Amino acid sequence: MTTPANYRKGSTWLQTVPVDFNHPLSGADRADERISEVEALKILHPGVWEISYHARSYTGGAGELVRTALFRNGQLIPGTEALTGGAVMQTTAGQTILEKFDVNDVITLHAYRIGGGNTAVLSNGDGRTGVMAHWVSPGF
Repeated sequence: MTTPANYRKGSTWLQTVPVDFNHPLSGADRADERISEVEALKILHPGVWEISYHARSYTGGAGELVRTALFRNGQLIPGTEALTGGAVMQTTAGQTILEKFDVNDVITLHAYRIGGGNTAVLSNGDGRTGVMAHWVSPGF
């Protein structure tokens, strides 16, 4: 079945399409990487939006951590950071915030690893990674 292009958006809300992926975090310790498999969301209306995400992470050893966060136009949105890990495990974590945006702002998911072992952000039928946005108010 093919998902219609407008299935994951409306006039006042946006949501990424579910995709299967495994994105190993291979950059330097605490160096943010864009999770490119999760599509960017472009803000449709200026004002206050409720932005939410969930990210499934994998850590391959004790002391390994994964930090995820949302970025606006390439810059961290403070308050969207979430931390998982500490042992060999898979965990889904995220944040929900209210934030004022301008039209055409671009929201992307990023992550970095803490520690030197195997870490990743992934998504499949056992657990999803995604970003959602709902327009709340013009923010006057």
